[in-house]
Amino acid sequence: MRNYLIFFISIILLISLTGCPDEFPPDGAELTIINNSDEDIIWFNVDHIITSDTNYMVETLPWGNNIDNYIITKGNSFSDTFLLGNIKYLLEEGWMQYYLLNYDTVLTVPWERIRDENIILKKVYFETWEDLEACNFTITYP
Repeated sequence: MRNYLIFFISIILLISLTGCPDEFPPDGAELTIINNSDEDIIWFNVDHIITSDTNYMVETLPWGNNIDNYIITKGNSFSDTFLLGNIKYLLEEGWMQYYLLNYDTVLTVPWERIRDENIILKKVYFETWEDLEACNFTITYP
């Protein structure tokens, strides 16, 4: 009987000393961007610490030459798929922002002016995992 008691106490001590490992959330989670406006919009995100200025927008075109992958037409939505474990780590170490811009503006106004004058429709800033959970992994425009 004493051996069972020692074994049981040993197991409890082992569990309490090592703790349970953090369980990584499943891969392939989605942040959905919903465009409820009457205009086509463009989205992009800055998802790591680039500068201490939280109003920072990237220096070059965030979508390169492939703008079609970033359009959300009026009345539609887009789901940005990411690895939850990576996003949890990112938000422990920094932040991420999503920018929404008017599609026609992006086509007609030089990027330098959009960036320098901050010509955007909406910016959503996530600093913690709780920020993502609070919006239910959804960004709605307007």
